Amino acid sequence: MATHRAVRGHASHRIAAVAIVSMVALVSACAGVGPSKSAGGTVSVPVTPPAPDLSAYLATFDQLAPGDPARQSTALDAALAAAQEAPTGANRLRYALALGAAGHAASNPVEARRLILELLAGQPDLAPEEVALASAFLREFDARVTLYADIARQREDFEQQLKSVNAEDHRRSAALSAENQRLKKSLAEAERKLSAVAEMERALIENGAEQPPAESPPPE
Repeated sequence: MATHRAVRGHASHRIAAVAIVSMVALVSACAGVGPSKSAGGTVSVPVTPPAPDLSAYLATFDQLAPGDPARQSTALDAALAAAQEAPTGANRLRYALALGAAGHAASNPVEARRLILELLAGQPDLAPEEVALASAFLREFDARVTLYADIARQREDFEQQLKSVNAEDHRRSAALSAENQRLKKSLAEAERKLSAVAEMERALIENGAEQPPAESPPPE
């Protein structure tokens, strides 16, 4: 069952990544299509530059698929090393996407979002398709960051409510303990009084038994 869930998670993870990459490639290709007229009135078809190879991103997503933490950690470390050794736009983007990808222990969409924003603000060597890819994943990371913030807020609210309940239970427990002590004290006092009364009764009975009977007056 665990293997089935891992395979299913792997498949859904790859399908989502492929869908985003394919959409980006399609939009970029459509944006570059369209004839234009030259100054002499002749129609010229612009030569569309070859799209960048996005297979490296898909390969990274495959390596980060759930099921093998060691493989995931190795893939993330490799992406980080590549970005540090050759900080090109592609390497930095690949690391940011790997860092923010869901399904691995080191996933950090907050930091990944920051890296992508920094990348889009000052990395001139990204191809349009890579910019579109970064923007698409940026929206996903934004959604996840918002979701995590909501979860954190709900957890904090729950912990506050739990503390309040525990405090109320503590107050009730203290009140019950005080009431028990009062009842025990009252019971002990009642038993003491009852013992004193019983002692008095016993003393009266003993005194009555020790007194001689009263003499009857002589006959006249």
